[in-house]
Amino acid sequence: MENTKISEYSTKSLNKVSYAFIGAKSGGGSSTEQQELVRATSIDSVIVEQPLQITLGWLEQDIVKTKIFTITMRTPGHDFNLIIGLLHSEGVIKQLNDIESITLESSDVSSEAGQNEWLVQFSEGKVPDLASLDRYLVTYSSCGLCGSTSLKALQLKTQINLSNAMHENSLAAKSLLSLSNKMRVEQGLFDLTGGVHGAALFDININLQHIYEDIGRHNAVDKVIGAHLLASQTNFSLGNSSDKQSENNFARINTEQTCPQQTLWLLLVSGRISFEIVQKTIMAGISVLVGVGAPSDLAIQAARRFDVTLIGFVSGKGFNVYHGDWRLNND
Repeated sequence: MENTKISEYSTKSLNKVSYAFIGAKSGGGSSTEQQELVRATSIDSVIVEQPLQITLGWLEQDIVKTKIFTITMRTPGHDFNLIIGLLHSEGVIKQLNDIESITLESSDVSSEAGQNEWLVQFSEGKVPDLASLDRYLVTYSSCGLCGSTSLKALQLKTQINLSNAMHENSLAAKSLLSLSNKMRVEQGLFDLTGGVHGAALFDININLQHIYEDIGRHNAVDKVIGAHLLASQTNFSLGNSSDKQSENNFARINTEQTCPQQTLWLLLVSGRISFEIVQKTIMAGISVLVGVGAPSDLAIQAARRFDVTLIGFVSGKGFNVYHGDWRLNND
């Protein structure tokens, strides 16, 4: 299992003033009236939120071209995995050897700001689909797109079919009751700041494979998916592991495979389940998506369209299945 490693840029310490009821007063009245409101100062750890700019670069007819793909707010740390996961989720890359390298654009990589701008260089002969890039910018910059448009866009990105007869009755319903606790005990950033979402990947036996945290739930999911894609490969290198910037070096991966769909994987998210989270799950070939919170109507529609088992409100007491109950057994 790969645990979240807290980046030195993920949190900051600052002074805070707290007011809290402490002790009890004599006499009747409500519980707060019987207590003394005390003011105290202390040091607190807060989560960092910084912009991440992803620029794509490629060679077209011997001309070097670049285009900013996105600027998104995220918690610094594990940016390499986030970039891989995001590009795959949006259909910009189909396999990892579409990418020649992922490097920081800034020469001052020791500063906090120097960690925010990344260049993704495509492999020779690979030209990104600019139309799909424009669709991405429209989809996530506009509030006016309807659900049917989002579903159609997803259908254009992938031909994945997650229906697999081998998955029928393969997942023990009782095993899902421990999911949220298994993720929660590994959430170091949440313990430190209380200000992040978590996402975790489990195998069919509910063994935790990857867990990441971020101020944005979609970023946490991208980091998990990126780590999963990389772990699925056997022929890759991230450079010298003792180097703080080892993630800057990306060796070409000579394989067409990403996530084997015959394997049942389960993705758990700490909050609600939106359409965007379902899309990322589908693109990664993950067949079971579980949330601590509720799914949206469009999320349920997408799950039905691609036969994802969609589960909400999971806890130690139970859960709701909104689609794909055929994968569960209650033996």
